[in-house]
Amino acid sequence: MWRRFIPSKRIGESTLHYQTLKTIRTLEQASLYVQTLRETPEPHKLDERLTYYRLLLIAQTPQAVKAQWQMDIHKHGYHNRHKRLFELIDFNDTFVSLVLLTPIHQRVGLPESLRLEMERFCRSVQSPMFSGEQFEAIVRGLGREIAVYTAAEQLGYKVRMTSRTQDAFGIDMMIIQPGTEKRMYIDCKTPSAYRHRLEELVKHGHISDAQLLKADEEDFITHDQHHNGDTVPVTLLCIRPDTVGYIHTFAFDEPARFKLLLERMFNSIDDRRVLDIFAKKW
Repeated sequence: MWRRFIPSKRIGESTLHYQTLKTIRTLEQASLYVQTLRETPEPHKLDERLTYYRLLLIAQTPQAVKAQWQMDIHKHGYHNRHKRLFELIDFNDTFVSLVLLTPIHQRVGLPESLRLEMERFCRSVQSPMFSGEQFEAIVRGLGREIAVYTAAEQLGYKVRMTSRTQDAFGIDMMIIQPGTEKRMYIDCKTPSAYRHRLEELVKHGHISDAQLLKADEEDFITHDQHHNGDTVPVTLLCIRPDTVGYIHTFAFDEPARFKLLLERMFNSIDDRRVLDIFAKKW
């Protein structure tokens, strides 16, 4: 028999149990459960943290699906667009956190198992699910960021993903080079999105045609972004298979190729002091 979900004022072990998902039957209950988990201190043990983020991701799925469908249908804007966008960003942040916590050798098959759990939960709350194309696009997009993060970390760099609170500059992550302590903010792009962004920068007079051609050849460019009086150099990084190889299971097939590109990127920037958008030391 299904039990009605009632959010507890005190967060205990039962909150971080898969059985709890089976008591949730409506979108409203799913939203309450997400709020309950958000108010739960993140566990310290790895297995409990994995459970926490997996439950949070599954519970966020119905609202993320709704947001994605509305974004796809109303491509030129609609009421509450920013709210829907933030719901997608929150979902993506949780997805990334879960994958990064998962040991690399356990990531094989992770998207498939997550999709099955998402489909099951969406059915239980009578919600539509991502289409195959939508889900694959999410996995591919996050896979590029996770591959860059994972490779840089394995190469000895300090890496930190941004959340929506630090994303005002359009930054995916911060990477700090060992030894030099140079800080670089990265915005990962597909080849088509990269070219489009370069053309936008030329159109608005931020870079020249010559700089566009050079950036197109090098697959990266660093330019200043401005927000609320702050200036941050952001490096647009083109994830081009011809340059860095292909990505499978959230990792580069040939990480050595990415290593060379990352070294060239850091060699191209100076040692000027860069604003720490996380507002705290490592």
